[in-house]
Amino acid sequence: MRHLSGRPLTVAGGLLAGLLLAALLLALNVMGVHVDEGPPPRAAAPSSPGAPLTGNQPELSRALLSRTDLGERRTRGPSAPVPTTRAPEPAAPPAAPTPAPAARAERCRLLFDAPWELVPSGHELTDRAVTDLDPTGGTGGGAPALPLAPRLRQTLSLFADDGAAAAYEAIRTSVTDCRTFQTTLEDGTLATVSLHELEVTGDGADGAYAVRITALGEDRTLTGYLAVGRVGPMLSVLRTVGPEGTVESGDADLTLDVAVEKMELLEGLIDSE
Repeated sequence: MRHLSGRPLTVAGGLLAGLLLAALLLALNVMGVHVDEGPPPRAAAPSSPGAPLTGNQPELSRALLSRTDLGERRTRGPSAPVPTTRAPEPAAPPAAPTPAPAARAERCRLLFDAPWELVPSGHELTDRAVTDLDPTGGTGGGAPALPLAPRLRQTLSLFADDGAAAAYEAIRTSVTDCRTFQTTLEDGTLATVSLHELEVTGDGADGAYAVRITALGEDRTLTGYLAVGRVGPMLSVLRTVGPEGTVESGDADLTLDVAVEKMELLEGLIDSE
């Protein structure tokens, strides 16, 4: 009886191993497994905190008013009046305010001090930009040297969904509910504040509204205005108050027009979804 030598067995074993390897590779290919001999790809670095929600989101600061904007505003002629269904209230000495619930008192105080904070709950604020300017068109950019010196603060907010419309209506509703109220000024004195609606054109805006502010203190009178404009998901709130004679409430219309124009330029670049 002849016995197989070691060499044929070695060859047969190699053939068998080769067939098994080929079958394994074929099975991996069928299952969609890809074998890459190159180095593994590097993981993408996580985005830094506070990064824009979308990679191409433009900065809101591009639509803020500037000193140049306020200077150009004064070269424009007065806007043509737009008919309204409700005429502005005539100027009159503010009546003594009636006692108000704490919630109303707080809302009225916020309307005078920081109306941009009147955002209804349940609406997402995605971005915000703020600037302080001299309402006469001079240099601003910071808190004034005197507590009651005039400054124009613009707060430009970007909302998700219908948040801008909700915030706009919240400010208008608060004005209706706070025609006359008492508040404490920056220097700690008590004052009676009255609000009177102004006519604004609001060309190109989804909403435009302004009121004249009069604050009567014990030994001083402050005047100014609050102007609000909405373009799509953006809301611009303009507020300025200073000693009587330093702020012209008639500037509200032209200033709001410039703010709306700058928002319109930015609107097409904003992804509001």
